[in-house]
Amino acid sequence: MIVHRDSPNHGPRPAGVAPSLIVVHGTAGRTDAGDVDWCCRPESQVSYHYIVGRDGTLYALVPEERRAWHAGRSEWEGRQNVNDYSIGIGISNSGAEPYTAAQYETAGKLVAELCARYGIPWRRVVGHCHVSPDRKTDPWLHFVWGALFDAARQAAGW
Repeated sequence: MIVHRDSPNHGPRPAGVAPSLIVVHGTAGRTDAGDVDWCCRPESQVSYHYIVGRDGTLYALVPEERRAWHAGRSEWEGRQNVNDYSIGIGISNSGAEPYTAAQYETAGKLVAELCARYGIPWRRVVGHCHVSPDRKTDPWLHFVWGALFDAARQAAGW
C-alpha cells in the first residue's frame, strides 16, 4: 500500500540531473507516524522521497523529480551534494530494533523499481553511512543488506 503525504521540504534538482544513486536511511524514530509527521513539518528541514513503515506501508513524501533533503553534507565517488542526484529512502527504525521482513520486502521492491526506471546499477544503492561517513551511521550495523537485495532480486524476477 502507498500512502501519499506531501512534505514541503524539497527543492528543484539541478537542471538536467536525474537520479543516479539511492540512499537508504534509518529514520531513528519511535513510530512510523512520527517519522512521516516530522518529515512533513517545514521546521524539520528533513525529507525523504519515501519512508517504509514497520508494517511495510510505503509513504511517498517527495516527487522523484524533486530534490529531497535527506543526505545533508554528503559525497559519493567524489561527487558532492548527494541530494542533487539521489533518491532517499527512509526505513522507520529507532536505531536499536530489528528491521522487519515487511520492510525488507517493500524496500526491495522499491529499489528494484527505481533501479529499473532510472538505470541505476545496484552497486549505487548505498547507506547514509556511506555518503556521510564522518557524521552518520544509519541504517546501522543491524541492517541486513543481503535481505534488501534478495527482496529486490525477487521483485525484479531474477
